[in-house]
Amino acid sequence: MDKESEISERERNKLLNSLHRRLFWVGEQIPRTIRLEGKEVNLHEVVWEIVNKRKYSPKDLENIQIFLDTLYEKEQKCEKYLEEGNLTYQEAKDIFNETAGMMRAIMDLQELAEPSKRGSYAGTKHTCGDVKTDEWDRLMKVLRSKK
Repeated sequence: MDKESEISERERNKLLNSLHRRLFWVGEQIPRTIRLEGKEVNLHEVVWEIVNKRKYSPKDLENIQIFLDTLYEKEQKCEKYLEEGNLTYQEAKDIFNETAGMMRAIMDLQELAEPSKRGSYAGTKHTCGDVKTDEWDRLMKVLRSKK
């Protein structure tokens, strides 16, 4: 298929169906950056910071839920655009990859919301001394100002 031609309904449906397959997101890469609330966010780094934290306070869990809600909203908009947008095949594939990566991030973070998984997860983490929380702190400030 020519990457610059408009996507066919068949190809569009194939991409959309792929997003809804069970466990399709396993192996998907979390996007390095995405735009949230009008700001460029280093999604990969933020998810890394959250997942590699040893303990979560109630405030941390509240922040994670706010972040999850924002990510889910963005993912739904991307999926809707993939479904209805006037796109070339390459644009559709790019949106598919971004959406799949966001779904991967959402799935990784949702596990932290379940106390039983969170407890066992923390014991198996490999933490790095150079993980910074600047990106996460900046993102939460932006998200809180919007709510």
